[in-house]
Amino acid sequence: MANNQARTENASAGANANASRAGAPVEGLLGTWGGPHINLEVNESGGELNYDCAHGTIKEKIVPDREGKFVVKGRHVKERPGPTREGDDQSGDAATYSGSINGETMSLTVVLPARDETVGTFTLTKGRTGRIRKCM
Repeated sequence: MANNQARTENASAGANANASRAGAPVEGLLGTWGGPHINLEVNESGGELNYDCAHGTIKEKIVPDREGKFVVKGRHVKERPGPTREGDDQSGDAATYSGSINGETMSLTVVLPARDETVGTFTLTKGRTGRIRKCM
């Protein structure tokens, strides 16, 4: 079982390295991406998202393949109106962020696998700040 896990990790690392060479330059993804109801700040190790009544993190480097497609893991935290209360769980749910990049446009779908819930599909533009309406 340990050998299978090691093979899987090595294959995954190799696939990511190949995707990094073949896909869109990772440096070109860094910075602000925004659209209606979402804002994404892409950094070297993943990203930070803000949505209407939620926020999230991407915990893996976004590395598009040759076709501009990517799938990364992270967290999604639902918010509610008013201040964050002491004792509120801010760990959120495991999330899968999948999408594609075509030039300056990103399509991003957010799924919460444990809940079998699709949060939404968003269209973001590089260099644009998203329009967010926080819970009031």
